[in-house]
Amino acid sequence: MIKLHNIDHFKLDDTFLCGQCFRWKKDKDGVFRGVVQNHAAKMYYAGENTIFLESSNSDLVYWSHYLSFSTDYNIIENTFSKDPVLSRCMSAGYGIRILHQDLWETIVSFIISSNNNIPRIQKIIDKLCTLYGDEIEFDNEKYYGFPTPETLAALDISDLAEIRAGFRDKYILDAAKKVASGEIDLEKIKTLPDNDAKAELMKIKGVGGKVADCILLFAMQRYKTFPKDVWIKRIMKEEYGVDEKDIDAFAAEKFGAYAGIAQQYLYYYHAIKKS
Repeated sequence: MIKLHNIDHFKLDDTFLCGQCFRWKKDKDGVFRGVVQNHAAKMYYAGENTIFLESSNSDLVYWSHYLSFSTDYNIIENTFSKDPVLSRCMSAGYGIRILHQDLWETIVSFIISSNNNIPRIQKIIDKLCTLYGDEIEFDNEKYYGFPTPETLAALDISDLAEIRAGFRDKYILDAAKKVASGEIDLEKIKTLPDNDAKAELMKIKGVGGKVADCILLFAMQRYKTFPKDVWIKRIMKEEYGVDEKDIDAFAAEKFGAYAGIAQQYLYYYHAIKKS
């Protein structure tokens, strides 16, 4: 068991339910259970400022990396505090941390997220993992890891019918085949500048600009990246009077190096907390 105590800017609900990840679920007792790559885990509060983490992987370094504990959110909060709009959103989502997710899993997850809602995204990913991921025994229950590119690349389109991903089936297979063959080199992408990494990701069918930006932000912590979905476009118009064509330039100037984190605060407050 790992004990997490008095960590700034980290709340389970804010972090796991803000739309950046899809494999954590909260049970009726307030316990979050999830799988990260091939590691099952549960996290829960043991007092107001103490969180317990139990996992099939007890490596604190691994979890500190995943939970982005090396990022100083006090600096980010100070950067945004003079913006009344963002200050209000930060107060509502104070405990959000942008996770450092696995690149391959994030690619597939956000391909599935396209024109979709969170409960359905979760169901599709859960089914995909149950069918093709490695079985994990943890806490007297069975969990399933995320399937590898090689595993999915060996499938036929008909094999994915059961996950009910619709038109996204062919995009999942395209991603798997390109990664498994080396046409898309994930390790190389991690080393590229933002624009070049985005261009490489967009060689995968089903990865447009918004999905690529989500992958850059949630898997590689490219915090300058500002993903724009329907919600964000509406929020930027209503809160800042910014038209869609001007969002990128506005976000870069106003939010700077932490634009992606600003985006999460804005999205969480308007799309989840207020809905």
